[in-house]
Formats: sequence, C-alpha cells, structure tokens
Amino acid sequence: MIEAHPPALLVTGFGPFPGAPENPTAALIRALADQAPGTYGAAAFKTVVLPTEFARSWSTLKRLYRSFAPDIVVHFGVSVRAAEIRVERTARNRLGRGRPDAVGVMPRRTQVRSSGPESLLVTLPVFDISAALSAAGIANVVSDDAGDYVCNATLYRSLATFEGTPRRAGFIHVPPADILPREELERAAHLGLRNAMRIVGV
Repeated sequence: MIEAHPPALLVTGFGPFPGAPENPTAALIRALADQAPGTYGAAAFKTVVLPTEFARSWSTLKRLYRSFAPDIVVHFGVSVRAAEIRVERTARNRLGRGRPDAVGVMPRRTQVRSSGPESLLVTLPVFDISAALSAAGIANVVSDDAGDYVCNATLYRSLATFEGTPRRAGFIHVPPADILPREELERAAHLGLRNAMRIVGV
C-alpha cells in the first residue's frame, strides 16, 4: 500500500489530433466523469480531456498536479496503429520530430527532458491490469514502447514528476473505435482502473 488513506485518482484522455479527428478516449473520459469516487475506492476522483499538444497538455497537467494533487494517475490515449489495448510498461525520453500535434507544432528537440534517463517504468500494476483484461476476453498486450508522440511525452513527464514520491502513474493505449467499440472500451477502462487501484489494496 502506498497510502494509509484512500487515494485521489485522476484519469485523463486526449482530444483529436492529425490522423485521429475523433479520439475515442475523449468520449471515454466524458462517460467516466460522473462516476462516484467510491466506484474505484478513491477519496476523490477527477477526469480531464487533455489537448493533444506537446506544450499545453503538460501545462494543464501541471496545474492539476498542484490543485487536485492526485495519488494515482491513469492516462488513456488512442494508437491509430493498435489492433488491441496496449498496457504501457515504459516511457521513453524521446520525441518524434516528424508528427505535428493538434495545433501543428513539431518538437524542436528529440528528448522529453534533456537531463532525464532514457526510460522510466510505469508505477502501476501493469501485469495485473493486463491479466484482468484477458480474463474478461478483452484483447490486450503489455507494451514496452509508448511511441514518441504526445502520449509518451505525457507519461514520461508524469513519471519523472512523481519519481521519489508515493504517487503512481500509468498509460493505456486503446485502438480506434472501429476495432474497440465504445461499450467495450468503457468496460475495459473500468477493469483497468479497478486493477490500477490494487496498488493501494482497494
């Protein structure tokens, strides 16, 4: 257990970006927004749709980390190339320079943080989450490559920010809506969140 009291849980998704004019994680976050904190054993529960922008997504999160102060953060994002859910295990200190974000910005550098380690491990029970999804018949893999776009940058920054504290973070990539329908996505998200909370024994 990382806390003696029920933790505050933050769940995020992303808005549209080039190649994904409708991001299914935005609809997911709106569907989760009305959940009571006790649904997942949390003391407080908050959801937010982040802009798929290298700069503004992180500035939004930093404000939330100060004002809401979550103990556990679960990020959701869409991978247009995924054929199943990808429970991310690793964030890489890298930025791709060939893909613009939602406002057309491309990174000028190749690292998320110039002085950060090459990779950081997710601090949620990745294999428990994957096993729960598999037991429910939901196709998934544990992934060691969260890409080099805004999703990976967000995960890396969260993990780096929480390093040395009891706060935990992870990322779940989902496939496009034509592969994973909305109802199935919501079912997978509930399972993912419940098992993410196993880190605190709830």
